[in-house]
Amino acid sequence: MQIKDDQQQPFGTALTGPPPTFVGREDEAHRLQEAIVKRECRVICGPTGIGKTAFVLKVIRDLPAELAGRCLYLGAFKELQDLLRQLIYKLYELKDPTLGQQIRSEGVNSLSFDAWLKALPSSRLKGTLFKNMEKGDYRVFLDHLPPLTRAVAKIIKELHWMRNTPVYLLIHDELAQHLYQFYNFFYWGDRERLTLHPLPFEAAAELLETCIASFGLSQLAVSGFREEVLELSKQIPGAIVKMCSLAADPRYQYEKRIKIKSVYIDYLMSGHNLHFPITKRSGA
Repeated sequence: MQIKDDQQQPFGTALTGPPPTFVGREDEAHRLQEAIVKRECRVICGPTGIGKTAFVLKVIRDLPAELAGRCLYLGAFKELQDLLRQLIYKLYELKDPTLGQQIRSEGVNSLSFDAWLKALPSSRLKGTLFKNMEKGDYRVFLDHLPPLTRAVAKIIKELHWMRNTPVYLLIHDELAQHLYQFYNFFYWGDRERLTLHPLPFEAAAELLETCIASFGLSQLAVSGFREEVLELSKQIPGAIVKMCSLAADPRYQYEKRIKIKSVYIDYLMSGHNLHFPITKRSGA
């Protein structure tokens, strides 16, 4: 099986590999780290491309190793059973002792685990998950969150309030209003909301320079390109990275110049939108 993520990581894979491109967000990172340590739920909000995934993965990687190893990150899930199976698979990968004792008592081994997990009905999936979460010390991160159903919302509420397992939801602005309908159900308020805004100018410029080097754009005439990208991206990190990625394609180059208007149009045509106002450029 596979879960869908920005990097298409395999189903159940632990957080490995180099960290995503990340600059700034020190204050937000401190607030999320504090919430993780204190076992407090959070909703990480922002538009597509604002860097929610990179932000959360960076925060997890910066935690003490023992705590980071208990953060269960799901890149995506489709529906209730998919969510339950992925979480149980994560526990299996971590060699959770309670789950290990259960599957041994049922005669399940590494060769039969996938078939066993797939055959479990929803009721047993819930029972298995809740039992393990209650005895463990985990944090659950749900990325690329689909519109919540009542059944999935009940799982989130049960994990937090009955099993002492905080849940962290990564959600883009288009779904924020839908999620807000569940705030009273979760007993959440503004305190649980962590919104990511466009980067400050200095951080956006730093990210741009990193991307120019990473995508081999330094050999091109990039002085005007720098100004245009910072303006057109509205200092949203995902937009900066994507525009630099497109600019590396020879189709967007003429002699030593980058056809920034073509880059920007194709970026928008790929399904992205930039609704944030341009952040005031401090020191510009």
